[in-house]
Amino acid sequence: MLLVGPNDDFNTKLAESLGVKLIALDRRVFPDGEVCPRVLGDTRDEDVILSMRMEAGSGSPNRYLMEVLFTLRNLKEHMGARSITLVMPYFPYARQDAIFRPGEPLSSKYLGELLEAAGADAVISVTVHLHRIGGFSELFERAKAVNVSGFESLAAEIKKLPLKDPFILGPDTESIHWAREFAHYYGTEDYDAFRKERDVATGEIRTYVKEIDLSGRDVVVVDDMVSTGGTMANAVREAKRMGARIVISAFVHPVLAPKAVDRILGAGADAIVATDTIEWQGSKASVVRSIAETIRGM
Repeated sequence: MLLVGPNDDFNTKLAESLGVKLIALDRRVFPDGEVCPRVLGDTRDEDVILSMRMEAGSGSPNRYLMEVLFTLRNLKEHMGARSITLVMPYFPYARQDAIFRPGEPLSSKYLGELLEAAGADAVISVTVHLHRIGGFSELFERAKAVNVSGFESLAAEIKKLPLKDPFILGPDTESIHWAREFAHYYGTEDYDAFRKERDVATGEIRTYVKEIDLSGRDVVVVDDMVSTGGTMANAVREAKRMGARIVISAFVHPVLAPKAVDRILGAGADAIVATDTIEWQGSKASVVRSIAETIRGM
């Protein structure tokens, strides 16, 4: 078995944890934006783990996906890999897990089909943003799909902080599931969530606040992902207004569009904690151990 991917800390740790050799991947990008990922080693007749992450703040999920698709096809068709397990810690387009308006694509399902067609025999991802289908495996016809929890790693990291009487808060209706999952790993039953409505045409967000007595308590606002930071900032601001002593912004996927971090800190967050599912220099919690355990279990 071999691990193929960029020679970064994430993949170095993953290769060490699995006890396999890391074959580096050169991620060349031409001036016009075209990508040309190059595998720098022999993978013929090997079971390959392909591990690639998207960059935070780049706004380039499409470039990332082309790199993944080209590398999958290359490993399968030209480099002779026997099998390919794709480690895609953040699964783009998962939010479009239903057709919300006539004429829209079912993007998450289409992406699953593209990854299978390109050569993925198994796909491992972390806390995939799916609410309207039964599970991650429904995106695929043939490939084995595993959705690893990123909240276990996130909770373990936040447990290191000396929080006082902690309360877990989800910033919107859908995040109640994430708040419950985080609370489970953290070891508390004190959690709740606000309600949010988003205009499907404009993207405008409105947060509906239920009054919660947070006086003197430390609050962890948790979500699966943060893109613009608007929803997270609203929740942080309201938690402070309700008397929270300290507010921690915690999320699995640091997509982080430009100014997202400033928006969250400007709302009053005392710290930001995220995992390393996406390449971001501020990531503090690592999902490498959870992914390695999943691969060993497979």
